[in-house]
Parts: sequence; structure tokens; C-alpha cells
Amino acid sequence: MRRMMLRWGAAVVMAALALGVWVVDPTVTRADSNGENVCHGDAGDGKGPAGLALPLKPSSFRDRAGVAEMRDNYWFWRISEGGQVEPFKSKGSAMPPWKGTLSVEDRWSVMAYQHTFTGHQGPHVPWEHPESVAMGHDIYRMSCVGCHGAQGKGDGSVGATLSPRRAPQPRDLTSSLFKFRSTPSGQLPTTSDLVRTISEGIRSSGGPLTIGLSGYRIMPSFRHMPEEQRLELVEYVKSLNKAFWERAEIRTVEIPPRPRVTPERVARGKQLYADAECRACHGDRGRGDGKSAPELKDDLQLPIQATDLTRPRRFKNGRRPEDVYRTLMTGFAGTPMPSYADALEPEQAWDLVFYVLSLSQGGTP
Repeated sequence: MRRMMLRWGAAVVMAALALGVWVVDPTVTRADSNGENVCHGDAGDGKGPAGLALPLKPSSFRDRAGVAEMRDNYWFWRISEGGQVEPFKSKGSAMPPWKGTLSVEDRWSVMAYQHTFTGHQGPHVPWEHPESVAMGHDIYRMSCVGCHGAQGKGDGSVGATLSPRRAPQPRDLTSSLFKFRSTPSGQLPTTSDLVRTISEGIRSSGGPLTIGLSGYRIMPSFRHMPEEQRLELVEYVKSLNKAFWERAEIRTVEIPPRPRVTPERVARGKQLYADAECRACHGDRGRGDGKSAPELKDDLQLPIQATDLTRPRRFKNGRRPEDVYRTLMTGFAGTPMPSYADALEPEQAWDLVFYVLSLSQGGTP
């Protein structure tokens, strides 16, 4: 069993699918350099050496009609639960459940890899799996239209009341400007970025309607929504913008391992805070009251408030050190918050992260 887990996990890594994005060409390229698949076989035909001895033979992933017949949610459920559920358990299935071993992203990546054996481009490709987009559209109409509008242009009837005549306003999902990304400045977010935003929501002070959204969320968290539905919602969101499917390359900003925080690092971060002119917007003590703060505007020329760094619970992109690092290196597109990827070395970025988090009692470097 351990060997099978390692083999399948290796398949995900070898196929370059653990990038947090799916079904762009680089992520579904098979690589067969690390041995056989003991159950489903190197060729995906269900004839691996261990599979031939099992009472219930492994499925063939080369059955194009059979693979296409089942919706993506079925394959996700099958990989997650394995053969430990009916009708497979009573038939003697030896397939282990992968929900405790592979992340949600990796399970969908396995699906993308599996689909390549039949010539499909994989799940989450609108022109091959329109049912996922159709389901996502239904979820969008129930959960998102009020703020983002029927066409995804950010013009829903409720959205403007969340932060009246100020930023942030609901995102125009048809544009190329997305704030919360792991990709370099100016690029579209990955699928994982969109899933993270939908799952976590967005914390920000706003109008009266945001007070009950647990920590003043300008966008609620949808963690209550099953993972499969969140992924289908993301695919519908991406279908609103053809640029998601036309991009040929996806790069992400690497977050190196977090170093140990020391007083010296915090002191260097304080100097960087001054040198990078952070205090012009965020103020000397990080309270969002810098000299430039009253004049700040977003790309729509709406007034926008500099983040109060002493209140990390309201950090829009997350308050973990890694979240703050990502924010510094990617910036917030469409706002005065720039990317410092070209200005700071990774060690300097960590110093600044630790200083920013030291400004609050809730910060935990």
C-alpha cells in the first residue's frame, strides 16, 4: 500500500501538476521516468503488475467513452474515497482513499493526468467539459450575482452598498486585474489563488452590511461550500475571461522557507520600512495614517484606505507570515500597493515581513 501511495504521488509530481494550476499544457505533460504504476500501469490501461492480481481489476484510463461519460465530480469523489465505499467495497476494490494523502489540488491534478491517456485535455477545460462550467454558473447565480453582477462585471445590485463610493468594490471578473495572486504583478491568478480567495473571503472594513461578516469581511468566506462546488465555481469564473485559457505560461512567485525571527531581522525590517517609503501610506506606526493616505485612489479613481498594519485580522490577503510575504512580492493590482519583487531580495522581504507583523499584538512572526 505504501508503495502504491508513493507511485501515485510521484505521478503527480512528475507530471508537473503540483503547481496549483490545472489543464494548461505544461501541467498535463506526462513524464515516465520513475518506474511503473503498479495498479493502473504505465500506459493507463489497468494492467499494472499489482493490478493484474486484484479481484476487481483497475479501470482502464484509455477508454475514451468511459472517461468522458462521467462528470468531473464523479472522478474527484472516486479518487477521494477510493474503493472503500459502495458499490466498490463489496466487490473487493483495493483502491485506497486519497483524501487523507493528496490535497484537493493534487487530486484534481491526478484527474488531469488521467485524462491525457484518452486524448482529453483534462478536467476544467470549458470546451471539453462544459458541464463543470454549467454547474459553476448555477452556483454563481445563487452566490455571486448580487455583488459581481450577472455578467461578472462587478456591477451587482448589492456590491456598491458594501463600501459606498469607496474602494474596494466587487471585482470585474472579465478584466485582467486581480489583487490576490501568487503570480507576478500584471498576471492573472492561478486556479489555486481563486480557490483561496473564495474559501477565505476578503477582510476589509466597509459599509454597514459588512459588520456581520465575521471580522468585517467585504467578501464572505465560502468554506461552507463543498470543495468540488468551489472548484466548479472557479471554472465558471475563469470562463468569463478568455485570457485564462489563452495564456501559454504560468509563473508563480516562490515563497522560500520562513527563517527564524530575530531582533536583528526586525530591526533591519524597520529600516526597510522607512527606505521603501511604506510609512508614506501606512504611517510611522503602521496605522494606515501616512501623509499620502488621504489622497490614495485605486484604478477606478475611488478613494482607497491604506491598510492598518496593527490589525492583521483585517489583512485582505491573509495574516500568516507567508501571506504577507506573498503580498509584498506580488502587490495588489489596481491599487497603490506595488510589488517589491524587483526591489527586495528574499531575505530582505522576510525582514520586512517580520517588522510589519511586529507592529501588532496579533502578529505572529
